[in-house]
Amino acid sequence: MALEAGHGKRASIADVARLAGVSLATVSNVVNGIGRVAPETREKVSAAVEALGYRPNGIAASLRNRRSRLIGMVVPAVTNALFAEMVHEFETLATADGYGITLVTSDEDPEHERERILALLSRQIDGLIILPAADDSLGAGLDPIALPPTVVLDRGLGLSAFDTVGLDNVAGGYAAARHLIELGHTAIAVVAPALRLASMRDRIAGVEQAMAEAGRQGRARVLLGGETMEGLRRATEQELRRPDRATAVFTTSNVATLGAIKAIHALELSMPRDVSLVGFDDYDWMTALRPYVSAVGQPIGSMAAKAWNILLRRLDAGNDTTPAEREHTQMEGLLRVRESTGRPTNRIARKPVVSR
Repeated sequence: MALEAGHGKRASIADVARLAGVSLATVSNVVNGIGRVAPETREKVSAAVEALGYRPNGIAASLRNRRSRLIGMVVPAVTNALFAEMVHEFETLATADGYGITLVTSDEDPEHERERILALLSRQIDGLIILPAADDSLGAGLDPIALPPTVVLDRGLGLSAFDTVGLDNVAGGYAAARHLIELGHTAIAVVAPALRLASMRDRIAGVEQAMAEAGRQGRARVLLGGETMEGLRRATEQELRRPDRATAVFTTSNVATLGAIKAIHALELSMPRDVSLVGFDDYDWMTALRPYVSAVGQPIGSMAAKAWNILLRRLDAGNDTTPAEREHTQMEGLLRVRESTGRPTNRIARKPVVSR
């Protein structure tokens, strides 16, 4: 149980010094992990800190060090499971290193992103982690020189003025298509929200590369359903109603996967007997109901750790690097093969779909 410093007030560094019988400077050195302090003295100070429940004044310390110990994080939306998981990873990393995360959302709007970044800068943040709304700029063209150390994550991987960390999306699409090709599928429907983001285009390019290598160039049917699950469901359902429908579906996002599953169920088709499905991004719900969904998973923990380590180095170096010295990392995804993919059967092409 912590002792009170007197009159119910929060314990101060002076209270710790009196209880431990040392100077204020010695307490400061122990608490901040600086200077040389004898082991027995360090033990006395630590015991006094614990007994009094002393907590350093982070705001005062940041003023002295000219650091806020705050990192701004900008994501397109917190309702997206991928972005939410990223936020969780960074909060864990930041806490372990004595930083706090201040989170804002851009709503997929570069102008709104600009406003939110400027709001973060007014809070004297030390650095930024941004999952941008667009691939070609941050905050609708904010000058990189005006920003603190900044790491771009997931999107905008071609922004050479910033350190970037993301996924090799071409390789992810390629791996999914190769799996389906090896099972014997000759036509693959690729369901995507839109072609606005490079990540979506790259995943499609990976599928097309695998199909071309297999001598099936032009057999990837790209279906654009918009950003809503219902739109993606309609696009998938339209394809699956065709007499010569694709025998396999590859979805480029979590929402597209949900839309495709709804379409498959609506037409009373089964996976993988009537149609195989590979999703992009791997979540717990994909193994909650049968059949379990095959998916390309992103190494979110590794991506967050890499971005965080880069940011810490930039903070220590004062962001004093040229664009040529920036780091640009692309990590490999992992294809997890489950029950939703299998070999096509002869009855697939003949089975009528249900008209509603």
